[in-house]
Amino acid sequence: MEINSLHQAELAAKFVNQSERHIFLTGKAGTGKTTFLKQIIQQTHKKTIVVAPTGIAAINAGGVTIHSFFQLPFGNFVPNSLGAATPLYFKVNDPQSVIKNLQMRENKRKLIQELELLIIDEVSMLRADLLDAMDTVMRYVRRNPYVQFGGVQVLFIGDLLQLPPVVKENEWELLKRYYTSLNFFDARALQKNPPLYIELDKIYRQDDAGFINLLNNLRNNTVTQQDESLLNEYYQPQFRATADDNYILLTTHNYKAAEINENTLKRLKGETHRFEAIIMNEFSEQMFPVEKELVLKKGAQIMFIKNDNSGEHQYYNGKLGIVHEISDDGIFVKLAESDKIIAVNRYEWQNVRYVLNELSNEIEEETIGTFTQFPIKLAWAITIHKSQGLTFEKAIIDISDAFAPGQIYVALSRLRSLKGLVLSSKINFSSLHIDKTIVNYAKTKEQQGNLKDIIKTEALAYTQNYITQCFNYTNTKNSVKYHADSYFKKDDEKSVKHKYTKFASSLVEKIEELQPVSEKFRTQLSNIFRQNSADTNQSIRNRVEAAKDYFLPLLNDISDYIFDHIEIAATNKRVKTYLNELFELELMVFEQSKRTMKACLFADALMYNKIISKEDLQKIPVNHHRLSRIEEIINKTANPSKKEKTKTVRAKKEKKEKKKNSENSEIKIKSREISYQLYLKANDLEEIARLRAMAVSTIEGHISYYVTTGDIDVLQFISDEKLKHILEVSEKTDSESLTAIKALLGEEYTYSDIRFAMAHKLSKNKS
Repeated sequence: MEINSLHQAELAAKFVNQSERHIFLTGKAGTGKTTFLKQIIQQTHKKTIVVAPTGIAAINAGGVTIHSFFQLPFGNFVPNSLGAATPLYFKVNDPQSVIKNLQMRENKRKLIQELELLIIDEVSMLRADLLDAMDTVMRYVRRNPYVQFGGVQVLFIGDLLQLPPVVKENEWELLKRYYTSLNFFDARALQKNPPLYIELDKIYRQDDAGFINLLNNLRNNTVTQQDESLLNEYYQPQFRATADDNYILLTTHNYKAAEINENTLKRLKGETHRFEAIIMNEFSEQMFPVEKELVLKKGAQIMFIKNDNSGEHQYYNGKLGIVHEISDDGIFVKLAESDKIIAVNRYEWQNVRYVLNELSNEIEEETIGTFTQFPIKLAWAITIHKSQGLTFEKAIIDISDAFAPGQIYVALSRLRSLKGLVLSSKINFSSLHIDKTIVNYAKTKEQQGNLKDIIKTEALAYTQNYITQCFNYTNTKNSVKYHADSYFKKDDEKSVKHKYTKFASSLVEKIEELQPVSEKFRTQLSNIFRQNSADTNQSIRNRVEAAKDYFLPLLNDISDYIFDHIEIAATNKRVKTYLNELFELELMVFEQSKRTMKACLFADALMYNKIISKEDLQKIPVNHHRLSRIEEIINKTANPSKKEKTKTVRAKKEKKEKKKNSENSEIKIKSREISYQLYLKANDLEEIARLRAMAVSTIEGHISYYVTTGDIDVLQFISDEKLKHILEVSEKTDSESLTAIKALLGEEYTYSDIRFAMAHKLSKNKS
């Protein structure tokens, strides 16, 4: 696609993937900011994490909170030292106190050091002082104190006319000495290098030109007399919606919405049903996406708070419906604007943390807790605040008590069209003021130049620099030399390292031998780039391929040299720390190999004018030899078989193994219980597998356990006739293997049939 035809979202993606520029991605309600976020996470080639200011925002974005990731203390932050004598009546941190109290584990430090792209969602809530605190931690941990965010690219996503940053009046009295405003763009970290301002301009929620124009005027505080007259046509103070109208009331305060929902539910006749969320491991109350206890009656108006991920698109975030039936078979909802009745299944939200894979050096997500509940909530009323991101066909809007800039705009922009609007109170247009700092900041969009021209220059410079830096061995050499120096320290003569000074010296020599060749090659690359001729890209591609063929075998040899030494060193006692250092050195060499392979991808991208994606990275061949060496070493070091080991040592090991097996068993049991609880809530096995992102066979394994205990009747999964035949065949073979039994049964019997039949057989044997 030519750069001139790029849509704003594609342009923003290009800046993310082919530059190091910070970006502020904004847009009116319904322009696709959330969609962009999800696509970038799935597609970018950069090592990425996502953070957000609050727990719920983090769960919705699929990331973590800013405070938890950067281990920041709560309270205010000032960019200069306050001094001990400053009298304050509230919590204040400064760079010195943040660093002094930073207790960050090594894996988290390495993760931040490897980070290439930081995405911050819902930045309208992000305070400038919190962003400066993040900047302080990143510079310190990445050991790059003079570069903004320690050299990490930051993508800010949000709409500044929505939720504003919150600060108490007495706290602002202090903070205003340092900040023009508490909006994120006034952070000191951004003053010398502000983010590029990119606004998504295509609206997907509304298609009525008149309504879109009205919303734009509300957003820009340029409401005309014609706009006022148009809105007043929808003022209906006596309007009362019936149960079949499917209207939702948008109001300004939590207590109003809560009272309406509770009182309306009480007035409904019929039995009250309560559904408790299933919460496993770490999932704090501040992060609950819906109520822990869902209280419903037949006839209750509800709203879906997730999009249908079954592929059938039956509902979306904000879709209304009426509870049609509640039974042992589940919850059934009649969708608004149609007569369609659907069964609602529970949804699993995951609380994740980011970890650095110690084998691949890649950033990965690890689930540390889950919250499983039906993705619906009572919805006769909702606050404007909580309606953000939702889409409604019909709404009664009560904004008589609007108290924040943008509330009226946010409320109206939830609707697809004016046809579904009812105003219960007239709009106080005098309250439609917008923070001047936001207005002035928006003007910077016009001053930054043509983004399409900027990305042409940025993309070329970024690609050329990236390829060149892939062959920079300076940091690797310095790290190896620093490690080698520790072998010769006089104050540590008892260290096992003193036995292996020859290894250290030889390792330094091997790395240093690469340095002059890499420097010469980088100079060649720079010269070719400067020529800028018709065959430049082809020349670069040829040279990078040749460099890969030269450097990769040498890097692999160095990795093997380190692995060989690890096997030797592991025969000593008390060498855990030393072995960890050696593994870290090998990982650094391996990372250099990965960058070499990635340089080839970038050379191809340069030649064929394309953008590197995560999918491209996944095509890089796996180094199976390296994985085999690591597995071999782990097996040797984890299971030493020295004859001189005493019985006491063996006993300690057995006790440790028993504890480990117990912990693993406990984890398996917890996982099994989650599946069982979901099954009891009338979910079928395929649905449980989808909710838990597991294979159906795994869920069958969980549920079949409860067949063995007698808690579940096997005939729920298999006919009596099939059961009897499988049991007869299993008696004729000595093997308990499902494959062996299936071979005798034929194609009409599935592994699922056999799995449950054998579980039933086991239950009979127990009894």
